[in-house]
Amino acid sequence: MQGESRPRPARRQGLASGAALGAGLCAPLWAPCPWAPCAFARDDDRSGREERRLEEARREAIRRGCEYLAGKDGKDGKTGQLREDGGFGKNDQGVVALTALSVLALMADGSTDGRGPYGHAVRKGLDFLLRLVQERRSALSWHPGYFYHPSDKSSRMHGQGYATLALATALGTSTGKRYLEIRAVLEKAVACIEQSQTVTGGFGYDPVPSGEHEGSVTVAVAQGLRAARDAGLVVDPNVVQRGLKYLKRSQKPDGSFKYSLYVDRSSYALTAAALSSFFLYGRYVDLPGEHVMERGLRYMMEQAEVVLRTLRWYYYGHFYAAWTCWQKDGGEWDPRSGGTWARWHRLVYPDLLSKQRAGDGSWSDDIDQFPFGDVLPTAFAILTLAIPDEVLPIFQR
Repeated sequence: MQGESRPRPARRQGLASGAALGAGLCAPLWAPCPWAPCAFARDDDRSGREERRLEEARREAIRRGCEYLAGKDGKDGKTGQLREDGGFGKNDQGVVALTALSVLALMADGSTDGRGPYGHAVRKGLDFLLRLVQERRSALSWHPGYFYHPSDKSSRMHGQGYATLALATALGTSTGKRYLEIRAVLEKAVACIEQSQTVTGGFGYDPVPSGEHEGSVTVAVAQGLRAARDAGLVVDPNVVQRGLKYLKRSQKPDGSFKYSLYVDRSSYALTAAALSSFFLYGRYVDLPGEHVMERGLRYMMEQAEVVLRTLRWYYYGHFYAAWTCWQKDGGEWDPRSGGTWARWHRLVYPDLLSKQRAGDGSWSDDIDQFPFGDVLPTAFAILTLAIPDEVLPIFQR
């Protein structure tokens, strides 16, 4: 039906966080339903069949990706990427960020802390992150809420943001002593982020208010702060507003967002990440006289096809673009509507699905070649595909 959106599914009990408590696991957005045939099928059988095939492939890809990360039953660390210490990945390179993103990916499929098909792996990953703060050495000069790992020189404040997001997401389904344990670490993690903000409003790679700052770190910590706030923690609103102003100042005339205020390098990925932060904090439309969102979305959509050809920052960029497009108009799936989400998912999802390995269900980053193995692209790919399910509260519209 031209311009008609697909009915949103009823939610079922699951992940929740603070103010979002009660809005949790939702049924798969495209799950077959005996009483509601596909909206497209009533008007165009071919379009309906294409969407059903895409949905089936999406769900299967998420399942196989989660098995790659956690093992088939969530406990088999030998076949999965879960280590004995609860971290994810083959070595300590980026282990803080990789663990947080892997836990988020498994939770996006419906598992929680100790429950669900990957509950064991989720719990071990959360325990790993908690220990980084709980068992820190007193001689460290970093803030006591910093997720410090002595052999991880890569995660830094990116990892801080992702770890804060993962723990805040888990807090909503925690009770008793576990709730208190996670909340205590989260309070320290939020304080660490807040005291690390630079005078520009941005954030740098280390947990100190130095002169170093850049957009992708600012976005990562913004997500962590939003999730913590939704989970009921107190977050300084001034920190949030200064961060958004920083991102706004980094936008170029063509609508793209720069690496930092002082580095005039922009990209699809940085633009998508910046836009997702505005949506996170309630900026869905431009203020009178502004064109921040309009220009940013236009640039991002124009660059989507370029990224499909060049593959530069492919997984990172598409993760944030999916988040942005879903928040923009995710209720509209019909590609004939011209909606942002409808256009983006029909363009990107088939390409993303085609890149999953037939053997082990992983995705590989052959262009950027980060030294983290296939855990990073796989976690990002799962999260990108799982956004429409809105299992994670921060994905909900």
